[in-house]
Amino acid sequence: MAGSKAARAPRDQRGAVRFDTHMPVHTAQGAGRTHNISAQGVYFETDAEPRAGALVNFQLEYTLQGRRHRLLCEGKVVRVERQGERIGVAARLVTPFFEGEEIAAPPTLR
Repeated sequence: MAGSKAARAPRDQRGAVRFDTHMPVHTAQGAGRTHNISAQGVYFETDAEPRAGALVNFQLEYTLQGRRHRLLCEGKVVRVERQGERIGVAARLVTPFFEGEEIAAPPTLR
C-alpha cells in the first residue's frame, strides 16, 4: 500500500549469546534466580527493585563436577521490569565472569 509503513519488530540489541539457566543469585537486598546468562550480562528475578543505572553486586551459585562454586560479580542495571510478584533485572557485567583461567571478583568484593 502506498503511504503506509510496515510495523517493524524490535531489534535485539544483545551482543552476546544468552544461555537459559536457573541458578541461585544473591544480592545485598535479597535472593533470586537467574533466567539467562552470557559473557556480558545476566537476567535474574528477585524481590528487590534496583534502579536502572545502579551498580549491583551479586553472587551466582552453580555446581560443577559435584562441587558448589560461587561467582562474585558486579553489574550495571540496564533494565528493571515487574514479573508478577517479582522484579526482573537485566545487568551488564562491569567485570568479566572469567579473566584467563581465574574467576574474577570485583574490587569492591575482595
